[in-house]
Amino acid sequence: MLVSTRTALAGATGNALVMGVAEVSTPLGWVLLPGLLGVSTRPRVAALISAWAAVLLAASVVVPVVPGHRADPWALGASAASLAAVPLLAWARRRREARAVARVPAPRDVAVFTMPAGTGRAALAVCRAPGEVAAAVPLRRGGLRVLLGVAHGATLARPEHTRALESAFRDEALRGGGSLPRIAGALDDLVRGIAPGGYLAATLVEVSPEGRVTLLRCGGPDVTAHAGDGARPADLPDAGPLGLTGAATSVTEAPAGARRLTVAPADAGPRRPTEEALRSPRAADAVVALTRRPGGGRRTGPALVVDLPPERPA
Repeated sequence: MLVSTRTALAGATGNALVMGVAEVSTPLGWVLLPGLLGVSTRPRVAALISAWAAVLLAASVVVPVVPGHRADPWALGASAASLAAVPLLAWARRRREARAVARVPAPRDVAVFTMPAGTGRAALAVCRAPGEVAAAVPLRRGGLRVLLGVAHGATLARPEHTRALESAFRDEALRGGGSLPRIAGALDDLVRGIAPGGYLAATLVEVSPEGRVTLLRCGGPDVTAHAGDGARPADLPDAGPLGLTGAATSVTEAPAGARRLTVAPADAGPRRPTEEALRSPRAADAVVALTRRPGGGRRTGPALVVDLPPERPA
Protein backbone atom coordinates (compact mmCIF):
# COMPACT_ATOMS: atom_id res chain seq x y z
CA MET A 1 0.00 0.00 0.00
CA LEU A 2 1.07 3.57 -0.54
CA VAL A 3 2.85 5.66 2.07
CA SER A 4 1.51 9.21 2.32
CA THR A 5 3.65 12.13 1.15
CA ARG A 6 3.76 13.61 4.65
CA THR A 7 4.90 10.32 6.19
CA ALA A 8 7.60 9.82 3.55
CA LEU A 9 8.97 13.35 3.96
CA ALA A 10 8.96 13.04 7.75
CA GLY A 11 10.72 9.68 7.50
CA ALA A 12 13.43 11.03 5.20
CA THR A 13 13.98 14.04 7.44
CA GLY A 14 14.07 11.96 10.62
CA ASN A 15 16.50 9.52 9.02
CA ALA A 16 18.91 12.37 8.19
CA LEU A 17 18.75 13.68 11.76
CA VAL A 18 19.36 10.23 13.23
CA MET A 19 22.27 9.56 10.88
CA GLY A 20 23.83 12.90 11.83
CA VAL A 21 23.43 12.44 15.57
CA ALA A 22 24.68 8.86 15.36
CA GLU A 23 27.64 10.01 13.22
CA VAL A 24 26.81 7.53 10.46
CA SER A 25 28.62 8.52 7.27
CA THR A 26 28.08 5.53 4.98
CA PRO A 27 25.84 5.97 1.90
CA LEU A 28 23.65 3.03 2.92
CA GLY A 29 22.56 4.69 6.14
CA TRP A 30 21.61 7.92 4.37
CA VAL A 31 19.68 6.49 1.42
CA LEU A 32 18.16 3.16 2.53
CA LEU A 33 15.13 4.46 4.43
CA PRO A 34 14.34 7.33 2.00
CA GLY A 35 14.62 4.83 -0.83
CA LEU A 36 12.21 2.37 0.77
CA LEU A 37 9.75 5.15 1.55
CA GLY A 38 10.00 6.53 -1.98
CA VAL A 39 9.38 3.17 -3.63
CA SER A 40 6.24 2.83 -1.49
CA THR A 41 4.72 6.04 -2.91
CA ARG A 42 3.54 7.27 -6.31
CA PRO A 43 6.34 7.98 -8.81
CA ARG A 44 5.96 11.76 -8.56
CA VAL A 45 6.11 11.63 -4.79
CA ALA A 46 9.11 9.29 -5.02
CA ALA A 47 10.93 11.94 -7.07
CA LEU A 48 10.13 14.52 -4.38
CA ILE A 49 11.40 12.23 -1.61
CA SER A 50 14.61 11.52 -3.52
CA ALA A 51 15.21 15.22 -4.13
CA TRP A 52 14.59 16.08 -0.48
CA ALA A 53 16.89 13.28 0.71
CA ALA A 54 19.58 14.59 -1.67
CA VAL A 55 19.19 18.11 -0.25
CA LEU A 56 19.58 16.80 3.31
CA LEU A 57 22.57 14.71 2.28
CA ALA A 58 24.24 17.69 0.58
CA ALA A 59 23.56 19.92 3.58
CA SER A 60 25.30 17.41 5.86
CA VAL A 61 28.40 17.71 3.66
CA VAL A 62 28.37 21.47 3.05
CA VAL A 63 27.29 22.49 6.57
CA PRO A 64 28.70 19.76 8.82
CA VAL A 65 27.19 20.88 12.12
CA VAL A 66 27.50 17.22 13.13
CA PRO A 67 29.41 14.53 11.24
CA GLY A 68 27.43 13.83 8.08
CA HIS A 69 27.64 11.88 4.84
CA ARG A 70 31.08 11.04 3.54
CA ALA A 71 32.38 13.73 1.22
CA ASP A 72 34.51 11.59 -1.12
CA PRO A 73 33.31 11.40 -4.76
CA TRP A 74 32.67 7.64 -4.69
CA ALA A 75 30.33 7.82 -1.71
CA LEU A 76 28.48 10.86 -3.05
CA GLY A 77 28.13 9.23 -6.48
CA ALA A 78 26.77 6.00 -4.99
CA SER A 79 24.15 7.89 -2.96
CA ALA A 80 23.17 10.08 -5.92
CA ALA A 81 22.72 7.05 -8.18
CA SER A 82 20.68 5.23 -5.54
CA LEU A 83 18.34 8.18 -4.98
CA ALA A 84 17.95 8.71 -8.74
CA ALA A 85 16.78 5.10 -9.10
CA VAL A 86 13.99 5.45 -6.53
CA PRO A 87 11.40 7.14 -8.84
CA LEU A 88 12.13 4.52 -11.51
CA LEU A 89 11.53 1.70 -9.04
CA ALA A 90 8.29 3.35 -7.88
CA TRP A 91 7.18 3.64 -11.51
CA ALA A 92 8.02 -0.03 -12.15
CA ARG A 93 6.03 -1.08 -9.10
CA ARG A 94 3.04 0.98 -10.25
CA ARG A 95 3.23 -0.53 -13.73
CA ARG A 96 3.35 -4.06 -12.32
CA GLU A 97 0.23 -3.43 -10.25
CA ALA A 98 -1.54 -1.85 -13.23
CA ARG A 99 -0.86 -4.92 -15.38
CA ALA A 100 -2.90 -6.98 -12.94
CA VAL A 101 -5.94 -5.26 -14.48
CA ALA A 102 -6.52 -6.47 -18.05
CA ARG A 103 -9.04 -5.12 -20.54
CA VAL A 104 -10.81 -7.96 -22.34
CA PRO A 105 -12.85 -8.03 -25.58
CA ALA A 106 -16.39 -6.76 -25.13
CA PRO A 107 -19.14 -4.96 -27.08
CA ARG A 108 -18.16 -1.49 -28.27
CA ASP A 109 -20.41 0.33 -25.83
CA VAL A 110 -18.92 -1.21 -22.69
CA ALA A 111 -15.38 -1.59 -21.35
CA VAL A 112 -14.67 -4.73 -19.32
CA PHE A 113 -11.66 -5.26 -17.07
CA THR A 114 -10.68 -8.47 -15.31
CA MET A 115 -8.36 -8.75 -12.32
CA PRO A 116 -7.36 -11.02 -9.43
CA ALA A 117 -9.70 -10.95 -6.44
CA GLY A 118 -8.01 -12.77 -3.61
CA THR A 119 -7.97 -16.42 -4.63
CA GLY A 120 -10.67 -15.78 -7.25
CA ARG A 121 -11.27 -13.40 -10.16
CA ALA A 122 -13.35 -10.28 -10.71
CA ALA A 123 -14.72 -8.41 -13.73
CA LEU A 124 -15.71 -4.74 -13.81
CA ALA A 125 -17.87 -3.21 -16.56
CA VAL A 126 -17.80 0.52 -17.28
CA CYS A 127 -20.24 2.16 -19.72
CA ARG A 128 -19.40 5.84 -19.09
CA ALA A 129 -23.04 6.68 -18.62
CA PRO A 130 -23.66 10.16 -17.16
CA GLY A 131 -22.49 10.32 -13.55
CA GLU A 132 -20.97 6.85 -13.58
CA VAL A 133 -18.12 6.35 -11.10
CA ALA A 134 -16.05 3.16 -11.10
CA ALA A 135 -12.51 2.24 -10.06
CA ALA A 136 -10.69 -0.98 -9.21
CA VAL A 137 -7.44 -1.02 -7.26
CA PRO A 138 -5.38 -4.24 -7.08
CA LEU A 139 -3.53 -4.63 -3.79
CA ARG A 140 -0.54 -6.70 -2.80
CA ARG A 141 -0.77 -10.50 -2.93
CA GLY A 142 -3.98 -10.40 -4.99
CA GLY A 143 -6.18 -8.21 -2.80
CA LEU A 144 -8.68 -5.88 -4.45
CA ARG A 145 -10.77 -2.80 -3.67
CA VAL A 146 -13.56 -1.60 -5.96
CA LEU A 147 -15.80 1.47 -6.04
CA LEU A 148 -19.07 1.40 -7.98
CA GLY A 149 -21.43 4.33 -7.92
CA VAL A 150 -23.41 7.05 -9.64
CA ALA A 151 -22.93 10.75 -8.97
CA HIS A 152 -26.14 12.75 -8.67
CA GLY A 153 -26.39 16.47 -9.23
CA ALA A 154 -25.44 18.49 -12.30
CA THR A 155 -22.15 19.65 -10.80
CA LEU A 156 -20.97 16.39 -9.26
CA ALA A 157 -21.88 14.36 -12.37
CA ARG A 158 -19.57 16.40 -14.61
CA PRO A 159 -16.80 14.21 -16.09
CA GLU A 160 -13.97 16.08 -14.39
CA HIS A 161 -15.63 15.59 -11.01
CA THR A 162 -16.39 11.89 -11.48
CA ARG A 163 -12.73 11.43 -12.48
CA ALA A 164 -11.70 13.29 -9.32
CA LEU A 165 -13.81 10.89 -7.25
CA GLU A 166 -12.22 7.88 -8.94
CA SER A 167 -8.72 9.29 -8.45
CA ALA A 168 -9.40 10.00 -4.78
CA PHE A 169 -10.65 6.45 -4.30
CA ARG A 170 -7.51 5.01 -5.88
CA ASP A 171 -5.27 7.10 -3.65
CA GLU A 172 -7.18 6.20 -0.49
CA ALA A 173 -7.45 2.52 -1.46
CA LEU A 174 -3.68 2.27 -1.79
CA ARG A 175 -2.91 4.19 1.37
CA GLY A 176 -1.48 2.13 4.20
CA GLY A 177 -3.87 1.50 7.08
CA GLY A 178 -6.92 2.43 5.03
CA SER A 179 -10.29 0.72 5.46
CA LEU A 180 -13.59 0.89 3.61
CA PRO A 181 -15.17 3.23 6.20
CA ARG A 182 -12.12 5.50 6.04
CA ILE A 183 -12.26 5.55 2.25
CA ALA A 184 -15.97 6.32 2.37
CA GLY A 185 -15.28 9.17 4.78
CA ALA A 186 -12.69 10.69 2.45
CA LEU A 187 -15.10 10.44 -0.50
CA ASP A 188 -17.89 11.96 1.61
CA ASP A 189 -15.67 14.97 2.36
CA LEU A 190 -14.74 15.32 -1.30
CA VAL A 191 -18.36 15.18 -2.46
CA ARG A 192 -19.32 17.91 0.01
CA GLY A 193 -16.40 20.03 -1.15
CA ILE A 194 -17.10 19.66 -4.87
CA ALA A 195 -20.86 19.98 -4.91
CA PRO A 196 -22.80 20.72 -1.74
CA GLY A 197 -26.24 19.25 -2.33
CA GLY A 198 -24.95 16.60 -4.72
CA TYR A 199 -24.38 13.03 -3.62
CA LEU A 200 -22.69 9.80 -4.62
CA ALA A 201 -24.71 6.58 -4.37
CA ALA A 202 -21.99 3.94 -4.08
CA THR A 203 -21.10 0.42 -3.08
CA LEU A 204 -17.54 -0.41 -1.97
CA VAL A 205 -16.10 -3.91 -2.16
CA GLU A 206 -12.88 -5.29 -0.70
CA VAL A 207 -11.40 -8.74 -1.29
CA SER A 208 -8.50 -9.78 0.94
CA PRO A 209 -5.58 -11.84 -0.43
CA GLU A 210 -7.13 -14.87 1.31
CA GLY A 211 -10.48 -14.35 -0.41
CA ARG A 212 -12.45 -12.77 2.46
CA VAL A 213 -14.97 -10.26 1.07
CA THR A 214 -16.18 -7.18 2.93
CA LEU A 215 -18.81 -4.79 1.60
CA LEU A 216 -19.96 -1.27 2.36
CA ARG A 217 -23.17 0.12 0.87
CA CYS A 218 -23.57 3.89 0.77
CA GLY A 219 -26.76 4.43 -1.21
CA GLY A 220 -25.61 2.13 -4.01
CA PRO A 221 -27.24 -1.07 -5.29
CA ASP A 222 -27.35 -4.15 -3.10
CA VAL A 223 -25.07 -7.11 -3.73
CA THR A 224 -26.53 -10.38 -5.02
CA ALA A 225 -24.97 -13.59 -3.70
CA HIS A 226 -25.03 -16.68 -5.92
CA ALA A 227 -24.62 -20.20 -4.57
CA GLY A 228 -25.35 -23.33 -6.56
CA ASP A 229 -28.42 -22.76 -8.74
CA GLY A 230 -29.88 -19.99 -6.63
CA ALA A 231 -29.28 -16.36 -5.81
CA ARG A 232 -30.45 -13.94 -3.17
CA PRO A 233 -29.81 -10.33 -2.19
CA ALA A 234 -27.12 -9.90 0.43
CA ASP A 235 -29.38 -7.37 2.23
CA LEU A 236 -26.50 -5.06 3.04
CA PRO A 237 -27.24 -2.27 5.53
CA ASP A 238 -27.47 1.02 3.66
CA ALA A 239 -25.59 3.89 5.30
CA GLY A 240 -27.02 6.40 2.82
CA PRO A 241 -25.39 8.26 -0.08
CA LEU A 242 -22.03 9.94 0.37
CA GLY A 243 -22.46 13.69 0.66
CA LEU A 244 -25.89 13.54 2.29
CA THR A 245 -25.36 11.45 5.40
CA GLY A 246 -22.39 10.77 7.60
CA ALA A 247 -19.97 8.17 6.29
CA ALA A 248 -20.56 4.56 7.36
CA THR A 249 -18.52 3.15 10.21
CA SER A 250 -19.00 -0.61 9.77
CA VAL A 251 -18.69 -3.18 6.99
CA THR A 252 -20.52 -6.41 6.19
CA GLU A 253 -19.00 -9.80 5.35
CA ALA A 254 -20.12 -11.54 2.17
CA PRO A 255 -22.74 -14.25 2.81
CA ALA A 256 -21.27 -17.64 3.68
CA GLY A 257 -21.32 -20.15 0.84
CA ALA A 258 -21.52 -17.57 -1.95
CA ARG A 259 -19.62 -18.62 -5.07
CA ARG A 260 -20.29 -15.41 -7.00
CA LEU A 261 -21.15 -11.86 -5.99
CA THR A 262 -22.71 -9.39 -8.41
CA VAL A 263 -23.31 -5.66 -8.14
CA ALA A 264 -25.61 -4.50 -10.94
CA PRO A 265 -26.65 -0.96 -11.89
CA ALA A 266 -29.54 0.33 -9.83
CA ASP A 267 -31.99 0.18 -12.75
CA ALA A 268 -30.97 -3.29 -13.91
CA GLY A 269 -34.32 -4.80 -13.02
CA PRO A 270 -35.21 -7.23 -10.29
CA ARG A 271 -34.70 -10.59 -12.09
CA ARG A 272 -32.22 -10.11 -14.90
CA PRO A 273 -29.01 -9.90 -12.81
CA THR A 274 -29.78 -13.25 -11.18
CA GLU A 275 -30.65 -15.04 -14.42
CA GLU A 276 -27.78 -13.67 -16.50
CA ALA A 277 -25.16 -14.17 -13.81
CA LEU A 278 -26.20 -17.79 -13.31
CA ARG A 279 -26.15 -18.58 -17.03
CA SER A 280 -22.73 -17.02 -17.73
CA PRO A 281 -19.81 -19.21 -16.61
CA ARG A 282 -17.25 -16.45 -17.17
CA ALA A 283 -17.24 -13.36 -14.96
CA ALA A 284 -16.49 -11.15 -17.98
CA ASP A 285 -19.59 -12.38 -19.83
CA ALA A 286 -21.78 -12.07 -16.76
CA VAL A 287 -20.75 -8.48 -16.10
CA VAL A 288 -21.52 -7.46 -19.67
CA ALA A 289 -25.01 -8.91 -19.31
CA LEU A 290 -25.56 -6.90 -16.14
CA THR A 291 -25.16 -3.63 -18.04
CA ARG A 292 -28.05 -4.30 -20.43
CA ARG A 293 -31.28 -2.45 -19.74
CA PRO A 294 -34.53 -4.41 -19.64
CA GLY A 295 -36.01 -4.08 -23.12
CA GLY A 296 -32.76 -2.85 -24.69
CA GLY A 297 -31.45 0.67 -25.08
CA ARG A 298 -28.24 2.23 -23.87
CA ARG A 299 -26.26 0.21 -21.36
CA THR A 300 -25.93 1.42 -17.78
CA GLY A 301 -23.12 0.82 -15.37
CA PRO A 302 -21.00 0.26 -13.55
CA ALA A 303 -21.35 -3.44 -12.76
CA LEU A 304 -19.14 -5.93 -10.93
CA VAL A 305 -18.87 -9.72 -10.76
CA VAL A 306 -16.60 -11.44 -8.23
CA ASP A 307 -16.06 -15.19 -8.55
CA LEU A 308 -15.06 -16.75 -5.25
CA PRO A 309 -13.34 -20.07 -4.47
CA PRO A 310 -15.41 -22.85 -2.90
CA GLU A 311 -13.69 -22.47 0.47
CA ARG A 312 -12.76 -19.15 2.05
CA PRO A 313 -11.50 -18.22 5.50
CA ALA A 314 -14.23 -17.70 8.06
